[in-house]
Amino acid sequence: MLTIYHLLRTCLWTIPLFTVLWSVSAFAITYGISQALNHTSNVFPYISKTGTEIPERGIFSLAIFICSLSMALNSEIRFQYVRLMMTQMSLTPAEKSRWITANKLSLALGIVASFGLVFVASFQVNTLPVPHYMGAFATFGLGFICCWIHSAITYKLYKEERKAELKHTFILQILVSVTITVSFITFIISFASYRYQKNKGYGTKENELRDIFQSASISEWVLAISTISFVLTFIPGFRKIEFDGFNVKFKQLVTNSKTSACRRLCSCCS
Repeated sequence: MLTIYHLLRTCLWTIPLFTVLWSVSAFAITYGISQALNHTSNVFPYISKTGTEIPERGIFSLAIFICSLSMALNSEIRFQYVRLMMTQMSLTPAEKSRWITANKLSLALGIVASFGLVFVASFQVNTLPVPHYMGAFATFGLGFICCWIHSAITYKLYKEERKAELKHTFILQILVSVTITVSFITFIISFASYRYQKNKGYGTKENELRDIFQSASISEWVLAISTISFVLTFIPGFRKIEFDGFNVKFKQLVTNSKTSACRRLCSCCS
């Protein structure tokens, strides 16, 4: 019987998949509810604007909080996976120290970025904008730096292992990181331009400033979904490891014919 405990033990690769499906579904549900109840304008809104009114506010806060925990868990497992991979690599003491530091930095940035989502979920943009924006900056500003560090680490693993799987993972991580970076810069410029022109009285988002507002809102959605979707690139690595209740370790080959359902599932997907 498949249980959450078994999934966490031997199917760690399902955690990134859950993270993305949960988050995208939450965004879609809160957006749908806010539109159905006319809680947002006809102009495509920012993500946070879809979770400022009741009842979608409660759904948004709970969903983003769970997403935060899940993202932090992905960061920890990725850290453990890279740590295990480095034990198999022939590195000089200087190289080992440098890449261990990079791995620790990716974990720290990942945890802080995940915690930023708690601020986004807890402080509504229309009531407490300052902590909300601080959380959003921590999530996206530190998040895209974290993604580039992960890409560099994967490239190092590929150089040492020379496996096609790592090469494909690296290429995918670079593509996603570029998307995140471009959407982040586009959002910052568009958002700042819109706020400046709005404060100067040059128009509203429904009329004169519609294009610049849409640029900001669409780039924010692309940024958020791309950042969260980055964890999907962890799946190939997570398939190789399992949690024994105390530590993360490489999977052992299963030869018992009475293999559990979860192990058979993982073997088929490996």
